[in-house]
Amino acid sequence: MFMKPMLMTELDKPFDDPNYIFEPMIEGQRLQLSFLGSKAKLYSRHFNDLTRQYPELHNVPLREPADVVLDGEVAYVNPLTGIVDFERLQERYRLNKEPRIRDAKRMYPVKFFVFDILFYNGIDLRATPLHERKKLLNQVLEDNAFYTKMLFVDTVGIVLFDLVQRFGLEGIACKRKDSLYEEGRTSSWIKIRNHDDHQPAFRHAPAEDAVLPRVAIS
Repeated sequence: MFMKPMLMTELDKPFDDPNYIFEPMIEGQRLQLSFLGSKAKLYSRHFNDLTRQYPELHNVPLREPADVVLDGEVAYVNPLTGIVDFERLQERYRLNKEPRIRDAKRMYPVKFFVFDILFYNGIDLRATPLHERKKLLNQVLEDNAFYTKMLFVDTVGIVLFDLVQRFGLEGIACKRKDSLYEEGRTSSWIKIRNHDDHQPAFRHAPAEDAVLPRVAIS
């Protein structure tokens, strides 16, 4: 099962708004996981089948057995430095021989940063508001070495953007809490890029450790 992705429009400046949640943007590859009947299928945003490229993502850490479709970003995070290495991910993407894919899984395992759930046990969730989808995602998915739920903060986009700049991340995603999951580009989801180019690398780990007001959405 593939659901055409929701895309973001772009703005220049960060903002605060109690109607929004804010997520760091990870420099990786948009990925959709369809996990039906305990079988995983992985798709790019253009519906290319990437299932064989990332075998470490085939075992989905669900709290209970379920059929789900998850949306997120796949990236390679250097375990020693916490740096998100996009070139290493590109190398993984280009592999086409099974022995090399198996070796890469062991040496350079990817991580799937999941930010949305689109389908759950026969229910299409695209007409469900984002804040409810986030709640369900938290209940359904556990974090492990290969899967992590995307960090997000409530209201304070400027604070998060300042941290993104400090640690050299790609930018922030700004999403209305009441947004439905709509196909194509929409103003309900906004991206604000970090245009500082003095940062040579993109980091994930420091941002995760930083002190942020992780407000639960009710």
